[in-house]
Amino acid sequence: MEIETRSPLLSRRDFIKVTAGTSLGLLISIYLEGCAPTPPPGTTAPTTNAPSTDAPPVTHVPTLEADIPEARSPFEANAYIQIDPDGQVTITVHRPEMGQGVRTALAMAAADELEADWSTIRTIQAPADTKYGNQVAGGSDGMARGFDIYRRAGAAGRAALIAAAARVWGVEPETCIARSNEVIHEPTGSRLTYAQLVGAVTQRDVPSNTPLKDPADFRIIGTRVARVEGPEIVIGATEYGLDVMLPGMLFAVVARCPVFGGTVASFNDSAARAVPGVIDIVPLEYGVAVVAEHTWAAMQGRDALAITWDEGENITLSSAEIHDSLLAAVASDPASVEGIGGVAQSLGATYDVPFLAHMPMEPMNCTADVRGSSAEVWAPTQDPQGAAYAVAQATGISLNNVTLHVPQIGGGFGRRLEVDYAPEAARISQAVGAPVKVMWTREDDVQHDYYRPMSAHSLSGGLDAAGNVIAWRHTVASYYVHGDESIRAGARPLYTIPDREANILRRNFGVPTGAWRSVFNSQNAFAVECFLDELAELGGRDPYELRRDLLGERAGAVLDRAAQEAGWGAPLPAGKGRGIAYWSTWGTSHVAEVAEVTVNADGTFHVDRVVCVVDCGRPVNLDGVEAQAEGGIIFALAAMMQEITVEDGRVQQSNFHDFPHTRIGEAPQIDVIVLPSERDPSGMGEMTGPPLTAAVVNAIYAAAGKRIRHMPIRPEELRAS
Repeated sequence: MEIETRSPLLSRRDFIKVTAGTSLGLLISIYLEGCAPTPPPGTTAPTTNAPSTDAPPVTHVPTLEADIPEARSPFEANAYIQIDPDGQVTITVHRPEMGQGVRTALAMAAADELEADWSTIRTIQAPADTKYGNQVAGGSDGMARGFDIYRRAGAAGRAALIAAAARVWGVEPETCIARSNEVIHEPTGSRLTYAQLVGAVTQRDVPSNTPLKDPADFRIIGTRVARVEGPEIVIGATEYGLDVMLPGMLFAVVARCPVFGGTVASFNDSAARAVPGVIDIVPLEYGVAVVAEHTWAAMQGRDALAITWDEGENITLSSAEIHDSLLAAVASDPASVEGIGGVAQSLGATYDVPFLAHMPMEPMNCTADVRGSSAEVWAPTQDPQGAAYAVAQATGISLNNVTLHVPQIGGGFGRRLEVDYAPEAARISQAVGAPVKVMWTREDDVQHDYYRPMSAHSLSGGLDAAGNVIAWRHTVASYYVHGDESIRAGARPLYTIPDREANILRRNFGVPTGAWRSVFNSQNAFAVECFLDELAELGGRDPYELRRDLLGERAGAVLDRAAQEAGWGAPLPAGKGRGIAYWSTWGTSHVAEVAEVTVNADGTFHVDRVVCVVDCGRPVNLDGVEAQAEGGIIFALAAMMQEITVEDGRVQQSNFHDFPHTRIGEAPQIDVIVLPSERDPSGMGEMTGPPLTAAVVNAIYAAAGKRIRHMPIRPEELRAS
């Protein structure tokens, strides 16, 4: 059985053109989900694709100097593609780049259809603008939604250039092809470069329905391309949010109430104002901002503030109590398969996971210049339009007068889907009447996050007499501010089980929660995939074979390849074990992983090797797919060591020393295999993390006989008895 991937965002009829004045180049808008077309003022739609009357066809192959108009401006094929008179192709990428490689992959899709020479490609980041439709970088859907958009953008440009060349030559467009920034008249071999054609293109050159290339003719899609921003990152030229500098810019840090939901009761800022370099103090409901000539003065000023906090109702909040309450909830309403017909054996187990912070390498920051009735903001955000809207709401400025730029982002992992830092910077800038960069320290970042929720999972499974899984129940107790469906979706795995149900026990913690890389998939995969191993043992089944019987053709193919590549079933030395897991985050891409783990007598363990097999639809940039697979695995390894705890309403962790990340020496050998596919891309950013935890935990059991049902893993649980 094949599992369908999500359908493309746009149908062919959705790819709609509007015209622009030919003296300013060609501009074709594209309809996107949730936005209206915005044709330039004074333009009218073409009624025919016939040659322009002001450029009559010629009957000979012309000389370039005599017959081709000189370009006075770039050729703008659409909102995404521009070709300069010197032949450089600029591709505007509408989704934020935060390390996932979207600027490279989307540009590859457009460049392939455009038949561009990759060496002429440069990319730029789009600002927040509704003309681009959905700009949110989340849910691993950048390629799934953008692949068709950027292919059609490139195809429109290619068709226009071919039509222009054919008109100049007086030949049929069907006799011309485009290759590597040139249009070639096949019968004669005559060539015109894209640079030469920039001045000749008119709106009439664009057909109403541009066919896409046959995938067999792809020249860039499916290859390995170095990240377009890589060289600038290496030499330190890339502008991250922290790098933004403006004339007359001031710097600010904010003292925030250490207790969730607390506010400022009163404060004395006399000592802070006496710090050399401090310019102003800006009160906020939840804290106090210190604005200074430089960051160090702002931080010293913050330390000098005397603040009395109204700590509110969360002053007694404790993560230990939350943990106990979630376990009590699933204990009082446990998942159960008792009484289901055909069940010969049954098993129940409870799993739980802690709060987690995001900890991107670049802490939160934002620069804003709010003066008068306009605002200009530089926000490293995963949600550009949401951040712009929040700025407008916070300042009272019309959204039309808010310009929001998106710098390169030093990691997001879901934290930057929240836009709290953008309106904060805008309000502070508005208060002081100058551009202000608001800086968050690492401690600010860890202790004022929107955390991955804590959750408890009660699972029950039933086997028939042959050891087949025929009944499944999964109850989750947790709270996620964006709703229950993302919790429930992962609790209903893609395994073919005749009788299965999921239930949500919603509990509000009082701790701010948000999307964390893969959202609830990371939690559900741990519980589901570990419990499957327990059911396999109960029924005397091999964990791989049990899963294979429950999966269809596409999912089963990744599982088969992972087992094969990892040498599943081959003997290992004492103290070593293999574990296997499968997961389909969002039900789109498919991932199977086998982890090889060594467990030491002192309770420490090391992940020696991870075999990761991926079916993410058609891989656009193989190098990028592999990099995201590796990054997701490293990120998930760190999560097995991490925990955010709360006492007296305060987060106890503050930096890498007590909320560690995976170090170089802790990283395993990672072998990534990307299966070929003719399906459209279905996403990679969040796909490889969820099955990793379960694969490692299952390997630990194989190596040491210790069942782990909660995170983080503690050495005392694995020590030899």
